[in-house]
Amino acid sequence: MKRFFLLISLLLALPVFALAQSPELFAFEGYLFSEDSVPVENAYLINYRSLKIVATDSTGYFKTFVQQGDSLMINHLTLSPKVVHAHAGKAKNNLICVSYRTYLIKPVVAMDYAIQMKHFEKNMKLLYQQLARLGYHAPARSSSYGNPYNPDAVNPGVSLNISELIRLIKKKK
Repeated sequence: MKRFFLLISLLLALPVFALAQSPELFAFEGYLFSEDSVPVENAYLINYRSLKIVATDSTGYFKTFVQQGDSLMINHLTLSPKVVHAHAGKAKNNLICVSYRTYLIKPVVAMDYAIQMKHFEKNMKLLYQQLARLGYHAPARSSSYGNPYNPDAVNPGVSLNISELIRLIKKKK
């Protein structure tokens, strides 16, 4: 009977010992601002230890539960990543300022449609000249669909069948 009572009391006391050993969590909260003192919305605070993620609201406010000494990564598309450390003494009303992230973007060059068409027509003429040098002349056939680049063209493209391709290869040798 003593063994049964000892076993029951041990099983009941086990959760108490387990809770006593778990580290204490505290609320770490504050506001996140850009260097222009503008609240940052939808920035993520990632706890490195627990991998829990908290997002800031429209006023830049965040609140998460952490352990003493946890590291939090602040991440946002327009801001430089920043790591803050949680301390129980500075757990409330934190004002965190984060600097902007700079991107180096290559300049974009836009071409006019007329210039693009000029290059296209030049390349098509070169293609037809190379095909003519190989001895291939596109048969004149009309199609039910027109050439959007040259509506006056009789043949809107080049089509080769296998016998013509073999003839061209033999002719080149």
